[in-house]
Amino acid sequence: MKKLYTKITPITLLFGLSFGMLSACGTGKNAQTAFKMQKRNDKELMQSLAEQDEIGYDFFTVRIGVDVTSEAQNAAFSCYVKMKVDSAFSGSIKKANFVIGSYLITQDSLFFVDKLKDCYIAQPLLYFSGMLGTDVEYAFFQDLILGKAIGFDPDGKYKQIDSEDHFILSTHKERAYKKLENDRLNIEEDLVLIQYHLSGETMRLAKIEMEVPADKASISIEYLEQKEVNGFMVPEETHIKISHLRDTVMIKLNYATVKINEPRRIQIKIPEDYNECE
Repeated sequence: MKKLYTKITPITLLFGLSFGMLSACGTGKNAQTAFKMQKRNDKELMQSLAEQDEIGYDFFTVRIGVDVTSEAQNAAFSCYVKMKVDSAFSGSIKKANFVIGSYLITQDSLFFVDKLKDCYIAQPLLYFSGMLGTDVEYAFFQDLILGKAIGFDPDGKYKQIDSEDHFILSTHKERAYKKLENDRLNIEEDLVLIQYHLSGETMRLAKIEMEVPADKASISIEYLEQKEVNGFMVPEETHIKISHLRDTVMIKLNYATVKINEPRRIQIKIPEDYNECE
């Protein structure tokens, strides 16, 4: 599957659009079972990540419980997702058994119906890029929901960073991170440093860490649980930590029953008496 975006600055995007989602598998060493990690070269790690990043189905449906905690506020809700891969996805947002909104995201637009305020939003994704100061593209949302390696390019160049108990594949060499820590890194506006952490035993993706120096922000995504559905590994539990100058946000995602290749109608209904949200 070809990636549909070339630049990622996910911090503001995740903070502003709180129903982002993803997945994969457990991280860290098993305290009960000792193992000797076998060395792998960059090519082997790239191949493993590329295989995990493939999507082998056309439809994906799930309800996800979302818990958001920050210094400013806390929130808990569920988000229903109906997706046609590489096309669009839609669904509803529910809080305390009440539907409070519905949404549709296409390749170039976002629609949202606010049932609490009786209004709607209909804007191109480019509009939100300007509002949030970041590139908002459809493929970023899709990778989040399906639990893929965000921003991974199978034809890109990555560097392996040494670790004792797991593998790390990075967009930049280790010295770039040291320069960042010491405020000596030459910061470009669209610079994003990404590390993919893979299990030392299975080489499955366990964590993604991103640094956005221009925003003085970072995001850590821990893939705690996954499960098999119709022969495909899908998300079950993910924890996300977003840190920036204004706040630190913790997001917990819990996936309910996932349905694969069961077609659903991807749409949104905007009541005729609703006006555009101010």
